[in-house]
Amino acid sequence: PSPVIPRQNPPARPPAAPAAVAAPRVAARRAPRPVALFGPGGSRPQQQLPDDQRGRPPPSQWAAADGAASSAAATLSASEWLELASLQGRPDLADGARVPGEALEGLTRATWYLEGHSLVVQRAVQLAAAAHAGQARKNGEPFIVHPVETSTILAGLKMDLDTIVAGLLHDTVEDTDLTLHDIARCFGPSVASIVEGDTKRSKLGVTAAALDEATKRSLNHRAMLVAMGEDWRIVVVKLADRLHNMRTLRHMPRHKQVRIARETTQIFVPLAQKLGIEALEYELLRLSVQFLFPQQLLRVPYGLELLGHWARLQCWGLGQSLDDYLCRDQVLSELDLPLKLDSHRQTWLQHSRQWDAAASAASASSS
Repeated sequence: PSPVIPRQNPPARPPAAPAAVAAPRVAARRAPRPVALFGPGGSRPQQQLPDDQRGRPPPSQWAAADGAASSAAATLSASEWLELASLQGRPDLADGARVPGEALEGLTRATWYLEGHSLVVQRAVQLAAAAHAGQARKNGEPFIVHPVETSTILAGLKMDLDTIVAGLLHDTVEDTDLTLHDIARCFGPSVASIVEGDTKRSKLGVTAAALDEATKRSLNHRAMLVAMGEDWRIVVVKLADRLHNMRTLRHMPRHKQVRIARETTQIFVPLAQKLGIEALEYELLRLSVQFLFPQQLLRVPYGLELLGHWARLQCWGLGQSLDDYLCRDQVLSELDLPLKLDSHRQTWLQHSRQWDAAASAASASSS
């Protein structure tokens, strides 16, 4: 008799994925809703993100209780704001007419993601323009162009509202009659804290003003690093400030070009590297090297990286770096500044990943 072959059951199908796992993919494909730009001209190009991933900064930074979103600048009527900001009788400043249109247009486009807070940005521009009225840069353009361009760089990094406003006002305490109290009264303590961290300490004290330039720079570097340990946004504003200064450095005397480029290579390039902001690190390094070395050397393959390393050796000495300085300085070491900067790097990476995810979701929705 033929052998009896036992019947075999077909292999079981894998269990279906739970609904909770598939839900995020469905949600990410919803049709995006446009994000409005502030200011006149509703026909300007608009970038779009899905409803559930609008690309806003982390909640801890975005919804600060003492931030600009809930400040007097966000809540006062037009007449009350003009009175608070002391702009009465100065319509040319109150409407931002003294800000060159190209710079203001760039800021308008860059801050598209700050939906619902355009009024605060506009009023920060107004106050900055009023404070810097009559001031000019070495290239002859109005000084207000610098803080506007600094904030445009910050907006390119998708920084939160408080950081954008602080970028617009970062030079007011240092170069005008505006005080930290005025800034806190108009835009909240959070913005004032960032501005204070980016203000040179030699401008805040009468005693420091009597010191020689080398001692002032050393004092400012230490105070700047101490302030950076408290809030990662202070570091980013300082980097954006320095980047725009480097972009316009050709208008400075040669001896200042060399000094500022060396300082940038010594401190600001390593800071951008420690935070992981590669775009700022590369451009700061490229601009510094251009002012420190002849053009012939810049054409050498891998010349930028080699010359940047050479410049850092000249600034710090063999075997020394910013990390060594942070550990060697007793004040900075006791404040655990190296650990704080490492923590800032993680915050930046989280911020950057959030925007990458939002951009990917927007791309998937449009395809």
